[in-house]
Amino acid sequence: MRSTQTTNKGEGPMSNYDYDDDDFSIEDTANDLVKQLRKANKQKEKELADLKSQFENLSKAQRERAIKDALASRGVNPKIASFIPQDIDPTEESVSKWLSDYADVFGVDLGQTQSAPNVDPAQAKQYQKMTQAVDSGSSPDGADDIMRRLMNAGSREELDEVIRQSGL
Repeated sequence: MRSTQTTNKGEGPMSNYDYDDDDFSIEDTANDLVKQLRKANKQKEKELADLKSQFENLSKAQRERAIKDALASRGVNPKIASFIPQDIDPTEESVSKWLSDYADVFGVDLGQTQSAPNVDPAQAKQYQKMTQAVDSGSSPDGADDIMRRLMNAGSREELDEVIRQSGL
């Protein structure tokens, strides 16, 4: 660009700058802008492809883990997961339904596999009693202290006081 100052008679200064067509080209600017946009678009497409690949890998790993966990909770060898079709949802219910449909093919006896062990109610009640006794019992240190205080009591009143404090 070149600077020119022109004046018309009595009208004052006109433009300080006179633009030449050689100095400024709309076509060059437009081509550069298109090139930059294409470059940015290619970069975004590459990032999108990378993210899609990562998503697919994570989805596949999550599906495999969910199916193996569902099989393990039923007491079935998790290697059977490779035979489960892709259209089966990786939920406990879907895997259990599929497994019950094809259990005979894999030699799985679903009558014996249970998610929770079968416990006799009488044994469960006894276990609860033992747990409560342990939780509410006194420690051996406290028992030793009471025994020492009983043995060292000098009078019947002291002995009664020790018995009353210990809750015996």
